[in-house]
Amino acid sequence: MSRAAPNEKALLAKIFFPGQHLCAVTRLFSFGKKSVVPGFHCLSFGYVNNPDGTIRWLYPLGSRRTVFLRLYNGSGWRGFLFQLTFKTVFLLRNDWLLRSGQVHVFYKETPPFSGLIPPGAADKMAIFTGTVGENRKAVIAFEDVEGKSWFYKQPLTEAAARLVANEGQVLSALVYFELEKMQAPKAKHFDSGLLVSDVKPQNASNSFYLQNAHFEAVVELSERTAQQDQLGSLPFWAEITANLEALRLQPVLNGLEPKTVGKIIKKLQALYDAFDTEMTLTTTIAHGDFTPWNMYLGTEKLHVYDWELAERLPLLNDIFHFIFQSGVLVKKQGYDQIHAAIFSTKKNKKIRALLDANSGDFEQLYLLYLLRNTSYYLLKYLRQNPLHEQAHWLLSAWDLGLEAMQGFFPKKVTKASKRFADTDAA
Repeated sequence: MSRAAPNEKALLAKIFFPGQHLCAVTRLFSFGKKSVVPGFHCLSFGYVNNPDGTIRWLYPLGSRRTVFLRLYNGSGWRGFLFQLTFKTVFLLRNDWLLRSGQVHVFYKETPPFSGLIPPGAADKMAIFTGTVGENRKAVIAFEDVEGKSWFYKQPLTEAAARLVANEGQVLSALVYFELEKMQAPKAKHFDSGLLVSDVKPQNASNSFYLQNAHFEAVVELSERTAQQDQLGSLPFWAEITANLEALRLQPVLNGLEPKTVGKIIKKLQALYDAFDTEMTLTTTIAHGDFTPWNMYLGTEKLHVYDWELAERLPLLNDIFHFIFQSGVLVKKQGYDQIHAAIFSTKKNKKIRALLDANSGDFEQLYLLYLLRNTSYYLLKYLRQNPLHEQAHWLLSAWDLGLEAMQGFFPKKVTKASKRFADTDAA
């Protein structure tokens, strides 16, 4: 019998009946065998669970279309095999072999997603329930009447609503830069969420290693959006300041090692103190989560989506992030390999020209990346319980990264450098 994991009805209620009282609408879902509720219509969905038993994807029961795979950006032979398996099973109407269960949604008059999903296209949609955490949002994939694919991002928390709103603003701004090496989605607001177009090209591929297309796209975006700013006036510096203040007060609520966490926080504070807030540097619009799973390689350009974390950041932030995240989370590399990959980009002609044109200091730019990225995610991980295994991998890499870069700390504040050295000695 199909069963929902704890709180799954509350999650589904937020997705299917947003804005309505949870106590009332959680009774409009049933799992397992379909029942008849007098006076109500019913929509039935199959679902596929996460490893922990929570729902990951929902799709119209009986559909032969694997629309939910548009929400999956898997690469390599494993990703290919995964998609091929699902497509074959659904084509043969044997989805029961792969689904975790089925859920039935009851409504009286207006069906869920009315006005979003075109009439008669109910079997051409799917739902991703989002990643657990304070930024959680649901993503609904569907086709419009012309057969074009769209994604509707429905925020499930206040933090997610801010991120979705930010993405809408950034995507609207990018239109005016007329990028040639990078394609970003088209966006339009709908209710409390955001509609974004599908940027997946016909002959899509991907890579966990930086290709020429990645460098061209990042350099073009940097050149067209570059401006000079004072460090202390930038929103990202204010975010770092707030994150460090919160980290000093945040208890460790999960399996992270308190001693290691404390060591990293002290290193971050020493690095923060060492920067001169009156220094001038070049900033550009950056994606903020520039990773292989947020983009596709096309034949002529890079197709990049999920711009929620985009903001004005120092040069090369996206390059550093791509190498760091793919190295830790996908390749499971040691920090020495990640460090070598990051510094090898200094030899790239496009990167060298970008730095020369903007008087960019590669080492200080990398330190700013480490400072921002570590303070941002460490705070989130300290508040998340349970914590996924990958967070421990990243924690170790951040610690080693800050250690490896000690000799490149700015020299403005000698006390900060001394405190860093004392921390290591302790």
